[in-house]
Amino acid sequence: MKLLFVLENFTVGGVERVTLQLIKGLVQSYQCNIEVSCQSMVGPLLDDFDSLVEVSCTAASHRTFKQHSADFQPDVVIFTKGGLSRLGLGLSSQCKMVAIQHVPIELPEKNKVVNLVRRLAASLLYRRMDRIVCVSDGILNNLVQLKVCSKKNALRIYNPVLSDDIQQLANEEQHEYQDYYVCVGRLHYQKGYDLLIDSVIKLNNPNCKVVIIGDGPDRDDLEALVHHKGLQRQIIFHGMTTNPYKFIKHAKAILLTSRWEGLPTVLVEASYLKTPIVTFDCRYGPDELTQFGKYGHLVPFGDTELFAKCIQQIEQGKGKHSVDVSNFTLTSAVKNYYNLFNSL
Repeated sequence: MKLLFVLENFTVGGVERVTLQLIKGLVQSYQCNIEVSCQSMVGPLLDDFDSLVEVSCTAASHRTFKQHSADFQPDVVIFTKGGLSRLGLGLSSQCKMVAIQHVPIELPEKNKVVNLVRRLAASLLYRRMDRIVCVSDGILNNLVQLKVCSKKNALRIYNPVLSDDIQQLANEEQHEYQDYYVCVGRLHYQKGYDLLIDSVIKLNNPNCKVVIIGDGPDRDDLEALVHHKGLQRQIIFHGMTTNPYKFIKHAKAILLTSRWEGLPTVLVEASYLKTPIVTFDCRYGPDELTQFGKYGHLVPFGDTELFAKCIQQIEQGKGKHSVDVSNFTLTSAVKNYYNLFNSL
């Protein structure tokens, strides 16, 4: 089977990491012939992709992408983000296409007009797709309710988050930090780090240390805010790493303050590594993953006072048991995707 995956770039984001795992599994388990078309050949994960499959910067324009598809003649084209499916408009009607929806169509950071445009654009683009894969039940229900796509054209497949090498990477020694909480994600408005900072202030515990793994466009502003609040010793910006697992495993808990998600990869990884969870109940995923707070501290979105109290409960040893995340194994996800591609 010949598959063409379409990516923006190779940053260490959730989409890029799960796509890498999916491609590995499809190559190893089903001997798929895979190529990757990207918009930009930048990012720490480029070498990982390039060592596995052929990578080319052909998704930068409709013309080059159409030519790549014509030359490779894939059985299925997979757009790893919904917005990338616009590149499918120039392809033959005989070409089978799948789009993966990782986040809600309507985003809290956008105004009503922008969200309406996003909704209408997705509705038009997704008519051309043979299937829409949603990474959580919440995302799937959202698309159907907004009439972006029909229920028969959409399905939920959980991300291929967990593989054998995660435990091995998590077992690497970590001497940089002790007695800390961890956040993992790009430094962007979506991730709600301003709300995290407010929670740490309300916790009022100078011994509480939070390590943020990741980088992004808001780093300077967030560092300035931390400095302004006098929290330099409590909130540490570690930056990017290709192995976040060792920091997750040895943390007291993972903290997620996102304004929205699709299904937070880091919460699956934390559950797998038996790290307690404190998360806002944002759309979508945290309620699904924690089974509505049974397997993690699920806090109403924006309630930084309660978020701080939940951190205090972790300090007192009152973490909750981890949920079963066997549905997120590489084997399970790869099998589901392969069966989907084979059915088109």
